[in-house]
Amino acid sequence: MYQHKFHIMPPQGWLNDPNGSCYYKGSYHIFFQYSKDDVNGGLKTWGHYTSKDLVTFKFEGEAVFPDSKWDKDGAYSGTAYTEDGKLELYYTGNVKHKGNYDYINEGRGHNCLRVVSDEGFDFKDKECLLENKDYPSNMSCHVRDPKIFKKDNKYYMLLGARTKDSKAAFLLYESDNKDSWNLTRSYIPKYDYGYMWECPDYFELNGHNIFSFCPQGLESMPDRFANIYQSGYIDLNKMDIINTVDEELNQIIIKENLVEWDLGFDFYAPQTFKSNDNSTYLIGWAGVPDAGYGNTPSIKEGWQHSMTLIRKLEYKNGKIYQMPVKDIYKLRKDKLLVVDNNIQADLYWNLTADMFNGGCLYFNDDLELRHEDDKLILEFKNNTGDGRTKRIVPLSELKKLDIFMDGCIMEIYVNDGEYCLTTRYYPVSDLVSIKVEKGVNVNAWSMD
Repeated sequence: MYQHKFHIMPPQGWLNDPNGSCYYKGSYHIFFQYSKDDVNGGLKTWGHYTSKDLVTFKFEGEAVFPDSKWDKDGAYSGTAYTEDGKLELYYTGNVKHKGNYDYINEGRGHNCLRVVSDEGFDFKDKECLLENKDYPSNMSCHVRDPKIFKKDNKYYMLLGARTKDSKAAFLLYESDNKDSWNLTRSYIPKYDYGYMWECPDYFELNGHNIFSFCPQGLESMPDRFANIYQSGYIDLNKMDIINTVDEELNQIIIKENLVEWDLGFDFYAPQTFKSNDNSTYLIGWAGVPDAGYGNTPSIKEGWQHSMTLIRKLEYKNGKIYQMPVKDIYKLRKDKLLVVDNNIQADLYWNLTADMFNGGCLYFNDDLELRHEDDKLILEFKNNTGDGRTKRIVPLSELKKLDIFMDGCIMEIYVNDGEYCLTTRYYPVSDLVSIKVEKGVNVNAWSMD
């Protein structure tokens, strides 16, 4: 009942972080953390989808397996590099030694591995590039999620990290050839920024250097950092993470400057990549590790989790806006009728609304999306959120909403991508009655 039509989901079992997202030889490749035989997540491989348009996807099976001494307990997250003519995947190999260990400061191997393909499907020549002894002595056994980029004829590898005294950090390695790597920076923020940074990303957008990461250990607030772990970015502007000294980075890498990518219940581990026309896209995992809510209805169907829609990034008005790739609108099918301010739909639809301040949309008796007191509020009224309750976006002016519902995932784009909210929603029937407040101009379509 709840399976998706136009979001990436696992054919069976468990999905989490997007990995190795890239454009290569005429196709887009989206890899992901995959446990096909364990709906609650077990030993991780990399699943693999391809696409020509970032809207329709073909499952290509599993691409990376934990089949060596360096990754025997899981092929963990990483990225792709294609600029030198091959599709190179860099990832963290997880090893858990047997014994009475805490697996934070001892008992874990956290290795950086590489595999390569000429065509993008058959990956071989597994190499270990970095292992425990290659990391600074003050780092714990949690160093992972390599991001590879090139600048001024040098290759760089960015890694998220946790120190032995549980402070967040990132490591930056440099190479002339991508085979041997030397540590060039070990950055620990001056101010408290949680105990771990996962999934680091670094990219340029409209002349701005953007540092994206997933901090763990920040204190939650009702309208900020509401999830157990966050995903956000800091606009470094003209600063960079290669040459800028720590004292200058410390002035900008502060919690007040972290812009969350998505303010919904279900978003984590985003990854950016370039299209064939050099546009920048983002994809995220529509889930959060260790969340205090669940996905019981999909688990009963034998699968759990999915990805967000592919989002195009644009820098404007001093921040990054995110909207789905334009071709997603080609999936619109029949326009839905509005009768007495009500719309009847199945579980697959797109709705756009020009919404006045103070407006509200009701989805069955389950879910409300309302604007009041300079806040946009998404609130579940019953357990169709499987434990999800309320999320709040500080928003003085609401102009436009664009909402996609696909089986049991809902993505809400506010003011043409100024804010985003992603959530799972499990209606008890395969019909949704959408009640529209008077004065709200709404158009809706079923989605094929």
